[in-house]
Amino acid sequence: MNIKKNPHTQLKKKKRLDLNLLVYFHAVYQTGSVKHAASFLNCSSPNVSQSLQKLREIIGDPLFIRDGQQLSATTVAARLYDETKDNIHELLYSIENLSEKIQRKLVIECMPYFSIKITPLITLFLQSKNIDCEIVQMSHTTVESVFWERLSLKKVDLVFGMKVDLEGSKMGYRLGSDTCVLVCRKNHPRIIDSYIYGFDVTESITKIHSDISELHKMRSLNNDYFQNSPCSLQAKSLLAICSHISVSDSIAIIPSSFYEKFKEVFNLKSLKTNLQMPDFDEYMYFNKASSDKELYLELYRYVQDNYDKV
Repeated sequence: MNIKKNPHTQLKKKKRLDLNLLVYFHAVYQTGSVKHAASFLNCSSPNVSQSLQKLREIIGDPLFIRDGQQLSATTVAARLYDETKDNIHELLYSIENLSEKIQRKLVIECMPYFSIKITPLITLFLQSKNIDCEIVQMSHTTVESVFWERLSLKKVDLVFGMKVDLEGSKMGYRLGSDTCVLVCRKNHPRIIDSYIYGFDVTESITKIHSDISELHKMRSLNNDYFQNSPCSLQAKSLLAICSHISVSDSIAIIPSSFYEKFKEVFNLKSLKTNLQMPDFDEYMYFNKASSDKELYLELYRYVQDNYDKV
């Protein structure tokens, strides 16, 4: 009589099957002993015995019968071994290779301007540790909760950016701080070396468009100025803002490190002003449960020690 097996029962068995059970089974089959298998796998005998018992329950066969000091394989065990001996090694090899490939990729997320500061430091750190690793850099300019969610779900390894409120699963370390400067193009028709709000002609401004709370300081510290001055551009990118400034009469507040790196490229000059220039702390964040926590802490110390040298 041909009895069809219940597909739901088969699915349950597949869910219960742990690849490690087959590893323990192969070790016992090859050594003929739970004790020798435990020694071979560098684990405890009870651990091997418990794994065998789980596999027995799934297969529905005792698998091994004691024959003096040795364990003798049943016909089911012999067939199971023959069916899996090649595949198990190929599968384990593939998993090990996949693990190595995953470990050779470091996914970081940070604001575009901040990547200019942090990417070379990460590169130098990996070189100093002789780690062959692909850096995957993602940009964030959206609400903080979005990239915190990606960090929690381990879609990214590290987040670099401004200080934010942490949840319990995240670890944050201060790297340093940055200040801001007021800038315009060098050949501005009215501004020479200073801009005094309330005295000089009101100039149009550019604004960085972001939901990141620390960036709001650029407006909140000078709230009246940003409300009363005409806006010529809103952009998420500092490169876009500086490109706009380089050919317009607008002015902008930008991070000083970005200004120092690109002032000649965009023909910019910094201005003395009575406007209050914001400053902000910059942090490195990762998940507490990360398997690479010690390596990330070494990276943090390296970045902190070399933060002002790049």
